[in-house]
This record gives sequence, C-alpha cells and structure tokens, in this order.
Amino acid sequence: MNRRFAATTTALAMAFLAGCAGLGGPRSVTLTQEQLQTLVERQFPRQQRLLEVIEITVARPTLRLLPERNRLATDLDLSAIERLSGRAVRGSLALDYALRYEPSDASVRLAQVHVQDAKLELGSGPLSPSSARVGALLAERLLDDFVIYRADAQKLKLLQQAGITAADIAVTSRGIELRFAEPR
Repeated sequence: MNRRFAATTTALAMAFLAGCAGLGGPRSVTLTQEQLQTLVERQFPRQQRLLEVIEITVARPTLRLLPERNRLATDLDLSAIERLSGRAVRGSLALDYALRYEPSDASVRLAQVHVQDAKLELGSGPLSPSSARVGALLAERLLDDFVIYRADAQKLKLLQQAGITAADIAVTSRGIELRFAEPR
C-alpha cells in the first residue's frame, strides 16, 4: 500500500470518527472530490458474473460532482466476455447516481444509478443501439447499491451507541456532506 493511499484512508477514518455524535464532534462529515475518487478507485476493477454466462469487468472510474442535481457522475471502462463463445465487448459508460446512507452497516451506497451514455463495441464495430441499451441496463443493475464506504466494526458500534440511525447526504461543490440525524 502506498503512503498517500494510507494517509488518505487514515484521514477519512479520522473524519468519520470525528463526525460521530458519541465523540462530541460535529454532526457532519465532508469528503472532498479527491477523497471520494480515492474511495471509489480502491473498489475497482470490479468483476461480476451475470447469469453464469457473462463475465463483466468495470474499471478506471473518474468521478465528477453534480451539486445542482445532488448527484455524482462517473465514467467507467467496461469489458464483458460471453463465456460460451468467447465474444468480447469493450467500451465505456457514463453514469450518474445519488448516494444513500445505510445505517445497518454505516455504509455509503450508490442509489438511482442511471447510465447516461454507453459506447460499446464488438471486435467488428459498435453494438446496435438496442444491444448497447441492454448493456447499460446490466451496468445499472450491477452498480445499484454498490458500497463506496463501509464503517469498520468499531465505528459502527460508536454510531449505534450514539443512537445514529440515519444520515442525509448532500452533494456540494466541495464534495459530499454526510449529515447525521439527531438520535431518537
């Protein structure tokens, strides 16, 4: 693990802990676009098998903030191999999504994933529009509820002890802000 990654991860963990009510700190945490990019990058490349026939790999995420829509956008490289014939599709996806906080494991997840653009090609040329749309729908399914951050057991315990059961997430021009709800 390189030092910059370790430093960023440590800083994020400290910011998350400082945002926990049980520590008497602020009730919100802001993650910058650079910190988010680091969190997302460490989740990739991501591979998943669909229907036991198609092997999909998504890689090289590039993140953008869309504060005017309270969403994020990401461009991804995509490759898919049909395991029976060996046919391969390669290309890129541009998608946008909201974020949601899941209190059961104190995670931040993708929500309402929508593919804005899909450029997919077989070795012989671009896929038909209907085939590209099927690929986009599969990508939306693969990435919906994708975890970009999950608290470790210690942080989860602190949040539960503090009575934190919800958080709002706002996309701003600075990054994303997690605002923890007041305990019940």
